[in-house]
Amino acid sequence: MLIDARHGLRENDGAVMDALDASAVSYQIVLTKIDSLRKAGEDAARIAEVAAQLRRRPAAHPVVLAVSAHAGAGLEALRAEIAGIV
Repeated sequence: MLIDARHGLRENDGAVMDALDASAVSYQIVLTKIDSLRKAGEDAARIAEVAAQLRRRPAAHPVVLAVSAHAGAGLEALRAEIAGIV
């Protein structure tokens, strides 16, 4: 699931995750626009916040990836994760 890092998980994201959990469909959260978080440590805090929310979700992959298409950050890790699935 692609989640805007500026906003974190929202109510409608919870509804989608509920459906995926109920169907036992695994999913992984990818925080996009991570470069938009400007304050020092804000990116790490958002990743930790989302990871904490995922701990109670049975179908969620425990690792939260963070990417920035603009800055190119995190894209190699995302590609590696996708390659590992296929």
